Amino acid sequence: MKRLLITAMLCSASIASAQPWAEGVSDAHKAEAQARLEEGNALFLKQSYREALEKYQDALRAWDHPSIRFNIVRCLIQLDRPVDAYDNLKAALKYGAEPLEENVYREALAYEKLLANEVAEVEIKCAQPGVAITLDGQDLPTCPGQATRRVKPGKHEVVANKAGFLTVQRELKVVGGSRESVDIALVPLAEATKVVHRWPTWIPWVVFGSGLGVAGFGAAMEYNAQRTMDEHDREVARDCAMGVCYADPNADGLTDAQRAKARDLQTQRANAELQDKIAIGIISVGTVAAIAGGVMLVMNRGETVYSLEPQPGGSMVTASGRF
Repeated sequence: MKRLLITAMLCSASIASAQPWAEGVSDAHKAEAQARLEEGNALFLKQSYREALEKYQDALRAWDHPSIRFNIVRCLIQLDRPVDAYDNLKAALKYGAEPLEENVYREALAYEKLLANEVAEVEIKCAQPGVAITLDGQDLPTCPGQATRRVKPGKHEVVANKAGFLTVQRELKVVGGSRESVDIALVPLAEATKVVHRWPTWIPWVVFGSGLGVAGFGAAMEYNAQRTMDEHDREVARDCAMGVCYADPNADGLTDAQRAKARDLQTQRANAELQDKIAIGIISVGTVAAIAGGVMLVMNRGETVYSLEPQPGGSMVTASGRF
């Protein structure tokens, strides 16, 4: 493996002063960068890529030189961090070939083509003031505005929220080398909600009202049956007070008129008792129906539900909620 030392970049101050990547960098910072760079190179040759990366980053803080950036790219590729590698590669190629050795520059261009297919870009736009947006949990600048982030190919999640508005969660599927653009527009809660019922609102009321009506009809029938029975009892009591009780129309010693009277009273009592039984049954049915209607009214209370239609670009908003 070839060594990664870039001692050629640490030239005299008079030469470096004409180089834009060396402007404002003191000799002390250059020496510090060189020392950390050599430590990182030794670790890289041992395949200790994480430790080497830390040394290169220390060197970068002393001097942001394209060659140091490219050594960082090499580490990040080994650590399977293509997005960070691509960002650093862009910085390494900022000034073109001049700050890099010829073979390093050619290698950098090859990496650029390779990483271009392993990285995607997501552009998020938002015009509503005060909307907070995150991409995969990382905060983006608050709206209005737009932000572009490089990401790995695959699934990514955008979450946008603002007080008084329905929070939106959108899942993005991006492929390497592509650029996905997302426009965020939140909907006020008042416009995103609707009240839903288990049944049409008239059904529980019809059941409840019908039950009350049936129970009322039964109560009226019960009242008539009771009046008929009372009338029977009064007539029997009156006749018995006169010494004539009509208990059995088939009893011996009754005249034809008495037998007819006894049969009328017996029929009157039987009808009253039958009407009373029917009335009690009707009242029971009506009461059960009214109770069922009352339960349905409670169960059919409106529920506030949040929902949105699919957004442009094929993304689905999956936010929902209930009071």
